Amino acid sequence: AFASSSLSLSFAPKTCTTTAAEPNILAYIGNNNHHKPKPLMRAWRCHGSTHREMVEKLTSAGIVKAPINIQALLSVDRRNYVNNEDAAYTDSPQPIGYGATISAPHMHAHVLEDLLPPLIRASKKYPLRPLSILDVGCGSGYLTAVFGRMVEPKTNRKTSLLNTLNEGKVYGIDVIPQLVKLSQTNIAKQDVDLLDSSTVHLRTRDGWKGYPEGAPYHAIHVGAAAASFPKELMMQLAVGGVMVVPVGPDGGTQYLYMVERVGDDGVVVGLNLNGDDGDEMGSSRKGVFREEDYKVQKVLGVRYVPLVRSD
Repeated sequence: AFASSSLSLSFAPKTCTTTAAEPNILAYIGNNNHHKPKPLMRAWRCHGSTHREMVEKLTSAGIVKAPINIQALLSVDRRNYVNNEDAAYTDSPQPIGYGATISAPHMHAHVLEDLLPPLIRASKKYPLRPLSILDVGCGSGYLTAVFGRMVEPKTNRKTSLLNTLNEGKVYGIDVIPQLVKLSQTNIAKQDVDLLDSSTVHLRTRDGWKGYPEGAPYHAIHVGAAAASFPKELMMQLAVGGVMVVPVGPDGGTQYLYMVERVGDDGVVVGLNLNGDDGDEMGSSRKGVFREEDYKVQKVLGVRYVPLVRSD
């Protein structure tokens, strides 16, 4: 997965049409996308000879800003998650096998900046409630591990900077079993405590369907391009949660979107749907997707490998 080289250009949302049978989520984007996509400045230039130098260049370029994200990136050595260690700190995507890639460092940094705010809001609003994060297309396991460092048990955290966030769970899923195994192998090199503490869980799953067992999620990262908006994933967001997802055809025009859940008129997967125990939704809404529940913002132009279905 990697960002396109034309990110410095400004572009306006395109007018799209959908069939009557599909929720008109693209039309909703057109009505609610009040901000132009952000240019990703100095992308592709944040190379380092060491892990720390790479993170420092991402910081000086203004791509990663939040101290929490900087510390999380410093805590997970990218060298453990690439096939070619000589290119571990090069600001470009790297092949990891099976038609997949580990994204360029600047893309990972950008995603962390987009997903940190909902994690902070949830931690402040519910200080005793565990956070839940879904990494779709875990690939080599790198970003899954970075998320893990953000929500690992506070007794394990190397700096008090990370204590702003609640403890939580990270679920890394991939449709390719060999990549799930690769993630596990890579995390076990220097980050095995994330597995031992049950902070990180790895599963073979269809990314289009997500992982309902860990929902609702405060943050979802999708590391491959969906041909259309993945509604099953969107329904797995908690209210206030954010999903970062690239959308567009394989080989065609793709954009990275931020999808924020702002309402619960439709189903929130993971909450009680039986209509009892104080559940506000009730079983009558089971399976309902309502586009009014979501605020969608186009962020920037990208180019990713496709999000593959299990079938």
